[in-house]
Amino acid sequence: MAIVTSRHTGPQRTQAECCYTSALSRDATFCGDCGKPLMRCMAAEECAGLLDDRGLCTVCVTPYLQVDAGALTVAKVGGAVALPMSIGNLSGVQRPLFVTGLWSREASGPWREENLGWERLDAGESRPISVVANQIERAGAHGLQLLVAMASRWRWRQENFAFTANLTLMVEDGSSDKGPVVNIGGESAGHGNLVYISGKSDTKPTHQQSDQAVPIPLVRAEREERRLGLRGLDADKWVPRNAEFSWQGFGEGDAPFDGPILTQDGMLAVGRSRTRLQGGEGDVRMLVFGASGELDETSSLLISRRHFELYIESDRLILRVTAGSGLRVNGNAYGEGKVVSLADGDVISPLVSAPDTVALRLSFRVEHGSARQIIFQRLPQIRK
Repeated sequence: MAIVTSRHTGPQRTQAECCYTSALSRDATFCGDCGKPLMRCMAAEECAGLLDDRGLCTVCVTPYLQVDAGALTVAKVGGAVALPMSIGNLSGVQRPLFVTGLWSREASGPWREENLGWERLDAGESRPISVVANQIERAGAHGLQLLVAMASRWRWRQENFAFTANLTLMVEDGSSDKGPVVNIGGESAGHGNLVYISGKSDTKPTHQQSDQAVPIPLVRAEREERRLGLRGLDADKWVPRNAEFSWQGFGEGDAPFDGPILTQDGMLAVGRSRTRLQGGEGDVRMLVFGASGELDETSSLLISRRHFELYIESDRLILRVTAGSGLRVNGNAYGEGKVVSLADGDVISPLVSAPDTVALRLSFRVEHGSARQIIFQRLPQIRK
């Protein structure tokens, strides 16, 4: 374990300063200056962070990667280069990161999984990894790519992300007068970030090592996130954090205004309780009514005040059961504490013993793979 030093820059804010100022008010849902919705991190209670347009909180998820000093600089054609590296966590509010996977590949070859043996990365900490480039079959440019899967956790929730890093190893022919050398550079090598690590002009075999660390930029890899099943409904469809929720068939004040989830914790509480618009603590109110529109108090009492919760996590719409009596999704029963990923056409029935009494049917409106709108239709609709 090592401590992050001052040479590494901290998290960069991704929204306008006016949004962060407005977000200081816990009840604020829109920026008072620019009018942009305030998309808060799931851990906003602890980090006070806002999400960027791709659902990432840079306060909670701020990793860095470097090739450590001491990396072997001599490589022969037909040989291999072992690169000692470190992954660090730059969170400024003591939020841990969890490294859940690491893969490497050379050129366009297949990904190979690297064995870490550890997972947790506390704020201010860096931990070592080692990656071997072992397919050096010719002199010249040798590409090496890393793929790192990371998670940020808050209570029972988890957001997953993937980042890539690209390195270029320049290998010279061992018969050269100068002797073999290795250049290590990141993705931005053409913009001044290439670091040249050279060996001595010596024809004798020797072990030569670098005397400086080389920072390597990490780039968000959305396609790899979906390919690996870390985010999204599948490889081609996902639910963004700013998806619009539309409510149909509800009584006045029984559902929030159409739009994205803008609560402090990023969740909507569904149940018997009065909504915030009605002076209560819930977000979506579900009661049972008779055929003539009269309230069925007995059946309504079977619905808990906070029966289930809805939120978007890792580009999926999630339902979490909070009622002791459970509920049904598409006829399947789920008990308290169960988490269900929802999809287009799903039907949620709060009453296990009478699923047709009251329900919610979901419809997704997808644009270019992104579910921009999710319609919640109450069944049966309330007569107005």
